[in-house]
Amino acid sequence: MISARGTTEKVRRGESPSKEELSALVGGYLSGAVSRAEMTDFLRAVCTCGLSDQATIDLTDVMLRSGDTLTFTPREYPYADKHSTGGLADSTTLIVAPIVASCGVPFLKMSGRKLGHTGGTIDKLELFKGLRTELTVEEAERVVDATGVAVIAQSKDLVPADKALYKLRDETNTVKSLPLIASSVVSKKLASGADVLVLDVKTGKGAFMESVEDAVKLATLMTDILFAAGRQAAAVISDMNSPLGDYVGGVLEVGDALDVLAGKKGRLRTLALILSSRLLAMAKGISLADAEREAEEALESGRAEKKLREMVSAQGGETSLFDGNIRAKYKKNVLHSVMAKEGGYLAEIDCVSLGFIARDAEKQGAYGIFAPYKVGDFVKKGASIFTLYGDSPVTADVIDRLEKAARLEKSPVGAFPLVYEIVERRRGS
Repeated sequence: MISARGTTEKVRRGESPSKEELSALVGGYLSGAVSRAEMTDFLRAVCTCGLSDQATIDLTDVMLRSGDTLTFTPREYPYADKHSTGGLADSTTLIVAPIVASCGVPFLKMSGRKLGHTGGTIDKLELFKGLRTELTVEEAERVVDATGVAVIAQSKDLVPADKALYKLRDETNTVKSLPLIASSVVSKKLASGADVLVLDVKTGKGAFMESVEDAVKLATLMTDILFAAGRQAAAVISDMNSPLGDYVGGVLEVGDALDVLAGKKGRLRTLALILSSRLLAMAKGISLADAEREAEEALESGRAEKKLREMVSAQGGETSLFDGNIRAKYKKNVLHSVMAKEGGYLAEIDCVSLGFIARDAEKQGAYGIFAPYKVGDFVKKGASIFTLYGDSPVTADVIDRLEKAARLEKSPVGAFPLVYEIVERRRGS
């Protein structure tokens, strides 16, 4: 008889559990036959001891088969999708989705909520008052018919095993694991119906994959599984030693993305264009150079901003946040500034801590944190490294943690590249 404990012990011994054992474990957890404690033990064992590539592939398939697999009405170009493994101040979906759709490629994405120290796309979208993310597939397709793009919450019938394990991993601090991340991401992507995918695999102290080597391994594993399943996929290994954008916190991160759509330059814009270009090249079968030109024109012409506005409206959301004057109201009241006592180079940002600080501050009525400097930047004496905005005072603990979330050094510190490597599995390549 297959037992949850026996499967977990296999993992702890460095052995590879069979697909049957993984199926019994996951199916048992969904049915209630495997307890929360037993599944937590398994997740912790995987985080500590890992899983073989074959076991990861098997776990992905087990999770995929736990629910429905979606198919959509064929269109001129294949459906596109993107996924991030979790980054701070990362609102690229709100930029990539409308860029790709405004270039004629249908974009239909199922997104998740906040996990660990990172924010979730669904949480951000729901800041457009009234916007519906809990759409049926038929409703989502109608939005795509009207606008070319829809971003919705993961259906309860789509990979329910992932939805259950995703929540448990967040609650039990078992997020940082290559096989668990790979099986979670790929099972959802295989079930969600997209034919071309770009994965943004974060690396650095603020990422689940801290080393570039681990990030490349994860990217390679995920793209290999996707390609073997008939998808075209690219994975961009990007930096998370600094927040990607300039703001940390839901409504401010949404505002940062809208600022990019309105013309703002910076790392957030650059990465969004890289991700968009890869999707367009695969979906349209064009050169990367041509795809880059299309993506940049869509952004600079304002077509991408218009497309996101159309999507928000089609999903029932108000569009007041597109007004820069409305967005500015969230940055009127400074609750606290972390000032540089002496001039120096920013040597480290504790992105994990910063993410949790922003989440805790939001619960107390704050809107988020302005974090304009990146590792390697010179900060003048008296400049504000972090600025916390909000309408309600926050606790002394939040302020104390914010004061400790960055470190300056007198000597120059090297900056990290925005992108380290790109792994691609494209037909004909």
